[in-house]
Amino acid sequence: MTTATDNGYCASVQALTESLRAACADPADAIRLLLSLATWTPTALPSTAPVGAAIATLVGAMGQTLRRCALVSLANACAEYEPSSYNDALSIRAQVVQAFDVEILAAADAYQDATYQALRSLRTTVVIDITTRGAQLAALITVTTPAPDSALPLAYRLYGDATRADDLISRADPVHPAFMPTSFEALQS
Repeated sequence: MTTATDNGYCASVQALTESLRAACADPADAIRLLLSLATWTPTALPSTAPVGAAIATLVGAMGQTLRRCALVSLANACAEYEPSSYNDALSIRAQVVQAFDVEILAAADAYQDATYQALRSLRTTVVIDITTRGAQLAALITVTTPAPDSALPLAYRLYGDATRADDLISRADPVHPAFMPTSFEALQS
């Protein structure tokens, strides 16, 4: 049975995770932080005393609440995130799905059917959203050249558009744009 205090605690934890998400200027940072929070498990000191067992139960429940609230905020961060490529979308999706699957399994093991259903529904929504947006993006390919070349001619050769040199520079991270590495990842089109 939940009480007003339980609801206040849950609301406070959700406000905390949402504040963390909102404090990140880049949704990618929010996803990274919330993923680590969504997989965090607090440790309780082992004890044979009855009060020690109660403390361990409380610590476990608090960690569970924090992880589940972090997953809700993670879903919001994913909705704001703009993947840079198809591969980026797949990578984020895999990380998010793994975090959700662990907590979904924990809810199922604890016979928390409503939580299980809610987390599955939220996971499905996030997966569909990221997959749909990622499918519209170009995939990454490995570009290999026989010798270092400047970013401008490489962009023109790859895309027929020298203005895309900045994207190549940001992906390859060369020492200097006139000397691009001989192998790096770039957008396919």
